[in-house]
Amino acid sequence: MGNLKWEDLKFEHHRALPSNEFGVQCRIDFENGEWCSIVGGEKSFYGDGKTSFEIMSSSTEKTRNGVKGWLSRVQVVRHLNYLKRKGENK
Repeated sequence: MGNLKWEDLKFEHHRALPSNEFGVQCRIDFENGEWCSIVGGEKSFYGDGKTSFEIMSSSTEKTRNGVKGWLSRVQVVRHLNYLKRKGENK
């Protein structure tokens, strides 16, 4: 299977926000056990949910903050494809 593209992601309204506040979320679980949560919105996020996003993943959860913020769409997709390929050469 090829690389993921931004268009492959399915965002929903962030469930922790009231319906009148803008916030999005998307979770990807890979067959290799890796995962990634992508969020953004008006408040409390490290990304606006339109051009910048915050991610937490199976690799970032082990870091001090647990998240990477203010990532562009290109950076998010790059991280997703890194997770998808992780462990392929073992």
